[in-house]
Amino acid sequence: MFRIIKIIITQFKQLSFHEFGSLVLRNIFQSDPLLVYAIHLPGLITMPAPDILEYKIAKGTFTDLEHARNQLKPVPWEFQCDLFDNVCDYFVAKDSTGVKCICWIYYSSDHNRILKLGPNDAEIKFCLTLPEARGQGLYPVVINAIKAYLSEKGLLRVYMCVHKENKPSIRGIEKAGFVCVGSLKLRKVLGVQISKRYVAAEG
Repeated sequence: MFRIIKIIITQFKQLSFHEFGSLVLRNIFQSDPLLVYAIHLPGLITMPAPDILEYKIAKGTFTDLEHARNQLKPVPWEFQCDLFDNVCDYFVAKDSTGVKCICWIYYSSDHNRILKLGPNDAEIKFCLTLPEARGQGLYPVVINAIKAYLSEKGLLRVYMCVHKENKPSIRGIEKAGFVCVGSLKLRKVLGVQISKRYVAAEG
């Protein structure tokens, strides 16, 4: 409950009354059809993440978040996951002006997961490429950097969930080597997940 109150207060401060009202209405009851993608890390050949044009691909820092929060108004949810979910691992693509793409890593001990993960699993979620940087292939490159990082940590599987109608995200996820392994209906009431977590495969 504390988490929900914190989110509401934060969003209310950032959005106009009309925007906040629309957000509340959208989240009174949410029911989204999602596809579940996965990749097994053992045996994968991972390479250092290549930089794309002027973009640097790297594990994110607090400075990256602080700079983005000062620049972006309102601040997108994807730049506040550490505040709401107490997660700390994320990767970014950034140029001289700041972060342009961000993806967060959730482990089995983290809250706000769509999936029921095992101790050797992780879920990549709350990914966002800012409008001015879309269409340049940043998304799959950041995902690949996360795969290499998690492989080095000894994890076995990585999962991603995506709305079945989000074709651009699906293309990026599949380009990064993920395979669709299932589907689910994500249901939330006032931002609280009421649907059962999808059980990740064992073994």
